[in-house]
Amino acid sequence: MARSVRAPRRKPRLRTELSEADEERLQEAVALFGLPKAEVVRRLIRASVQAGPALSAENTRAVVELASQVRMVGRNLAQVLKAIHRGQAVRIEDTEPVWRGLHDVIASINDELTEMTVAYGSKLRREARLALPAEISDEELA
Repeated sequence: MARSVRAPRRKPRLRTELSEADEERLQEAVALFGLPKAEVVRRLIRASVQAGPALSAENTRAVVELASQVRMVGRNLAQVLKAIHRGQAVRIEDTEPVWRGLHDVIASINDELTEMTVAYGSKLRREARLALPAEISDEELA
């Protein structure tokens, strides 16, 4: 008799059973993040080992918008540099409002990204009762 040969799976899979309480918590996380169950689990795994920021679906959309703003700032800077290279630059004193405006936009983007990644990730770790990196004692590491 011929055996059917299965192609090896491309990605490892996990199948687990949850208590009713854990299933309720998972459903709460799905609703909170606006993500599918599998993505919530993947992000919780990553967050538990400090492998990246924990972002909600709303924060992910905000990051996309902020990236667009960063690209606009970059284009403005590139135009200024091209003008300087062409010898069309004006006195630095005359450009101060432009540089201040760019600085303000960049600072705002930085603040928003920091709030989303650091504060939100810390909040999620506290709610999940996971230790924050600064809260891990030397005894726990031993």
